[in-house]
Amino acid sequence: MSRLFYLLLLLIGWLASCHPAVGGSTPKSQRETVTSLLRTLLRSVKVDDFNPNPNVHIALRLARDHNLATEELLLKQLKEASVRKVLNGEDFSSGLVALYTLAVASSCNDPANVMANGKTINLIGILEEKVTQEMKHIEATGFPLSNYYQVSLDVLTLCVMNRHVSPCSVRILTRAVDEEKFTHGSEFSVDTGSVAALALRCVKQAGTIQNTVNVGDALTKVLTQILEHVKDDGLIGNLYSTGEAMQALAVNVDFIPEGSWNRSRTLEKLLSEIAKGSFSNPQAASQIAPSLEGWTYLDVNQLNCSADQDNLTLPETSTTLEPVTSAVPIKVEYNIEDGVNHTFSDAVNVTVPRGSRLIQVLEEAQRLYPVRFSFTVTMTLWGPSLTMVRGLSSSSQDRTYWQLLNGSRPLDQGIGDYRPQNGEHIFARLTHY
Repeated sequence: MSRLFYLLLLLIGWLASCHPAVGGSTPKSQRETVTSLLRTLLRSVKVDDFNPNPNVHIALRLARDHNLATEELLLKQLKEASVRKVLNGEDFSSGLVALYTLAVASSCNDPANVMANGKTINLIGILEEKVTQEMKHIEATGFPLSNYYQVSLDVLTLCVMNRHVSPCSVRILTRAVDEEKFTHGSEFSVDTGSVAALALRCVKQAGTIQNTVNVGDALTKVLTQILEHVKDDGLIGNLYSTGEAMQALAVNVDFIPEGSWNRSRTLEKLLSEIAKGSFSNPQAASQIAPSLEGWTYLDVNQLNCSADQDNLTLPETSTTLEPVTSAVPIKVEYNIEDGVNHTFSDAVNVTVPRGSRLIQVLEEAQRLYPVRFSFTVTMTLWGPSLTMVRGLSSSSQDRTYWQLLNGSRPLDQGIGDYRPQNGEHIFARLTHY
């Protein structure tokens, strides 16, 4: 074989490894829609951000087009935040460590050697320790320290980073599938199942676990559960679980029956929702962007950063002020209920301007009755999350959370994004997960 022919084979192999392998990206005719989504992610990056979003960085890195200055800024912020969290003992759950690890790796940096402000930490080593703690807690109590979404993300990250994934971790994950532990309330969690499917796919491809039959069986089962939640309009679960579900199904096409999922229909639905502004939340946008570009989290460690094109620009923001109009008021009934200990149940009618977000309803209820409707939020990657009502806190130890509903229907957005309509009956109910 000639040297030239050999080099040609290497080039072909390199191109194949860099090309999306999950069914292709968005059609050229819809490219501007994807670009608008990426610009939403770029605009979310602030110069003085104390808690940067690793999901946003991963999505930007898995995109075709790049704004390298913004990505460099976000990478710097992520490194600084991770070092600060570790050295100051701040809350740094296993799933968040996994996301930071993937984010750093997506910029072709070594997560085992993260340096900021003269200090160095090993994110992979920290993740391995946290996974051990998660597994011990599951073995002792039957539940993770965090939740199965994070545990699945942990296993996925270690596998993607070519680190040792213990047979114990895989066994616990496959057992969770068998015992149908991927629930939120009483419903199957498409989000959790999707990340677990990605993790199991990575483990199976790596071939380092001897009993791959159980992995294949678990993968088939969780994919079947995901497919059961595909809707006629293409959504999988709900609008905000569809992005990760797309990744899980696309990378496992050999495990799903032919014709059981119409990828084009799902893609068309997401693109239409982007145009409506449904993905203004950067976290939500970050979870659909990889699928629109034809990539998955499994590709994070295979990017060729030296080939990045610095071609994603941000148009100048208009300085034209919109005319001020007086908002039409709406009435919303806001209910609070301790559904675990049954210590209280209360309701109040509040009036807010049309277009208000749910958090404004809670604020108005608290203004009217400061004690009865007092509440506390915690900032998450998704925005503010309701964690305490009338002095009663949600608890990871007791596996409780404040569930938000419109009537009997769980909301698929948080209090910082959901906009109630006139006459809605909103419930905040403490419940088990």
